[in-house]
Amino acid sequence: MYAIIDHRVSLEIKKNLEKYVEGIFEFSSNAITYNSISGHPDIFIFQDQNGLIIAPNAPKKLINFLDTIKAKYYFGNKNVDESLNNSVLYNCLTNNNYFFCKPNKPDLAIQQKHLDKTMVNLPQAYTRCSMFTIKDTVITSDKGIIKELAKHKIESFYFEPSQIKIEDHKHGFIGGTMGIMDNKVFFLGNILKHKNGNALNKYITNLGKEVICLGTDYLYDGGSIFFV
Repeated sequence: MYAIIDHRVSLEIKKNLEKYVEGIFEFSSNAITYNSISGHPDIFIFQDQNGLIIAPNAPKKLINFLDTIKAKYYFGNKNVDESLNNSVLYNCLTNNNYFFCKPNKPDLAIQQKHLDKTMVNLPQAYTRCSMFTIKDTVITSDKGIIKELAKHKIESFYFEPSQIKIEDHKHGFIGGTMGIMDNKVFFLGNILKHKNGNALNKYITNLGKEVICLGTDYLYDGGSIFFV
């Protein structure tokens, strides 16, 4: 298994992540979208149980890496750019039963592959940034998402985002700090430094998953950790 992460994460995080994977791809893009999210894999990559759907203008280094490790991927229809609509095309999320997104925002290639699932229409276009699914539950730092999930009777955990670090903005979001591989839930930083950290640690443990904090500092929103 390999990991794809924002190239700007700390050396400490990279070193600790190396203990769990065969290799790490440090993602970056140049002059395609906003600087704050230019290193975020979840802006260019959508992942479900069938593989990856990636932006046609994703950096060639990423394509070469996926080819080298023989990862299964498809290209979406639209390119990522600096506009809001075209920076959220691949930033959506799914689990066994639901497809989570803001209506009409995901790339058509992603929408068409999930017509068999119940769509949960969310108020946040940066969906994967703002939430993460474990089994049938959702962890999110967006109160608007909490309200919509309640309408579908989907269990959720709210994590207050004010101390989550991100480039160029006041704070980031919990989904962008997380990744899951097998029975382990990874974080870009240490959740226990946050006021909701102990509660989240207990919540994830009760779901039968092991929490792995890759750093000792506050959480960093790096556009998720993709394991491929």
